Amino acid sequence: MSNFSYQDANGRIHQVPIRFGDMNRQVSQLLKKNSENVMPTAPFISCYIKDLAFDRSRVQDPTFVSTINIAEINTATNSINQQGANYSIDRIMPSPHLATFNADIWTTNIDQKLQIWEQIAVLFNPSLELQTTTNYIDWTSLSVLTLDSQVWSSRTVPQGLEQDIDILTMTFKTPIWITAPAKVKQLGIVTNIINSVAALAQGDIQINFSDPNAVQDFANPDAKIVVTPGNFDVLVLNNTATLINANNQGAGIDTTNPQNIVSWYRILDLYPGTFTAGLSQLRLETPAGTEIVAYMTLNPLNETQMSLTFDSDTIPGNSSLMSALYPAGRGTVNAIIDPQTYNPDNPTSGTWYLILEEIIAVSGVGPAAWLNADGTSFSAAANDIIEWDGSQWNIVFDSTVAQPVTYITNMYTGIQYVWDGTQWSKSYEGVYAAGDWRLVL
Repeated sequence: MSNFSYQDANGRIHQVPIRFGDMNRQVSQLLKKNSENVMPTAPFISCYIKDLAFDRSRVQDPTFVSTINIAEINTATNSINQQGANYSIDRIMPSPHLATFNADIWTTNIDQKLQIWEQIAVLFNPSLELQTTTNYIDWTSLSVLTLDSQVWSSRTVPQGLEQDIDILTMTFKTPIWITAPAKVKQLGIVTNIINSVAALAQGDIQINFSDPNAVQDFANPDAKIVVTPGNFDVLVLNNTATLINANNQGAGIDTTNPQNIVSWYRILDLYPGTFTAGLSQLRLETPAGTEIVAYMTLNPLNETQMSLTFDSDTIPGNSSLMSALYPAGRGTVNAIIDPQTYNPDNPTSGTWYLILEEIIAVSGVGPAAWLNADGTSFSAAANDIIEWDGSQWNIVFDSTVAQPVTYITNMYTGIQYVWDGTQWSKSYEGVYAAGDWRLVL
């Protein structure tokens, strides 16, 4: 009932305001300014529900349940070719009702009434179809509004001394449904094929034994399928992923050798769906069994390089290394340094360094830059983490003894590193063998 207007005697167009008629007494008093001397303005339209009745003529099987399957799509690209999550929705039979609405048109003269009435009445010939929602799964979104009856005027003849505002009442009816909540279930079925089997000679299958290049006949019941396409490895370095041909790694991993690197199109063409830059994912499996997620963008100048943007929430948390100053543990270092060229220059108590080279004390005398406060020498091996406690240096991580997988973050750069037992490297960098990585397009 909104957006109707009328033209006054001067030719100006005015929009007719509309209000919901069912108001409580407090709101009514506020509009009337708590006085009986306030005159209501006109023209305006007030709408309210007159009646709500159960519509027995539209009753259907109350036990009926409609089940539909819905598949998500990529809203960023609106692509229906990219498979998303699948859901099963059980819609329960709704309850039918018939709603009756009144629209009271308040006017001050017959010209206003006719202008407003003719704009509304022309729409109902015989009814007005409505769509209440744009929800695809809402089976009650379509309805119809019918003009049932009209009372042309609220005035009576003869009138008294006071002339009331003339009210035209239009009564509408519409069938409505009261719907119970739907049951939404996410389907536990395969929606993405994340790997494919490499094409081999007919009758052979790739198997995951100690020799990744071994082949086995289909008749062998003990064969284990390698599902990584082409049995490629992935080298992750400097936020870039490169496919490595496992067959040529005997000569060493040389990404400048065209025999070792593979175009990413060799893999992407094997996958269903569509590769979407910035949304498709490379998932790397950690030794703990968790996955590091990176969003991929293919280098437009080099199809063998995939630029990665890592999801920080999937990178493993720092390990907790304890010391006398940090009995509850700590997982960061202030900096990663070369002690042979770096001078700590009066560090503050609690400073931690990861050293890349050893600190050697010859004949009991160590480098002057790494002497304790009492002049005694200090020695440490490369890859150790050392701490200054205010008076002397201490080793808090000894790389010369067996250590579990350890994650620490360099506070100076914000980069996380991992100790694999022999060296420190970025926690997500290195070679991921076939089976330790996968794609999600």
